[in-house]
Amino acid sequence: MARARTRAARKSVAKGAKIISAIIDNPRFFRAGKGRGIKPKVVTIRFDPKMSKKDFRTKADSLRRLSREGKLRKTPVKRDPQITRNYRGATIRKLAGQHRGNRVQQRRIAQKFSGRTSATRAGDGLDPDHVHELQLGGRDHADNLRWMDAYTNRTIGSQIAGQLRGVPDGTPVIIRVLGY
Repeated sequence: MARARTRAARKSVAKGAKIISAIIDNPRFFRAGKGRGIKPKVVTIRFDPKMSKKDFRTKADSLRRLSREGKLRKTPVKRDPQITRNYRGATIRKLAGQHRGNRVQQRRIAQKFSGRTSATRAGDGLDPDHVHELQLGGRDHADNLRWMDAYTNRTIGSQIAGQLRGVPDGTPVIIRVLGY
């Protein structure tokens, strides 16, 4: 009696490989790095044990999603400090207003959101973070900001900036995440 076949015939396996390679070459499905004949730059961000795991995971997932959508390109940073200053001030006023009469709590809020911490480990303070990094083509607008642990935000930003040094503007960027 013949043995029952447990794997697909070679012909159908090869056909599946052709389909997958066609999808990868199709810019509708895989757009990162498909632009103007420029080879994409792969940027790796690494988790550091001193970082906030939750904030790192949120930031990494956002950057990977933008990378898959083909929206990340190296661009010169055009920052208006007034936007983050207004965002910070509005948050402090809102939270301090919820604790009227409690001077200790108001002072703690102002200190946590002030941005004047050295940020040497997670939990030192919070910074407004650009969800779509400015150096990767993001807008400098309040809609693109969210609060993030200061140490995690500054470390991820410096990792990206260091790897983009010397890369020409307009180069597509693919994000790779290690260690979480």
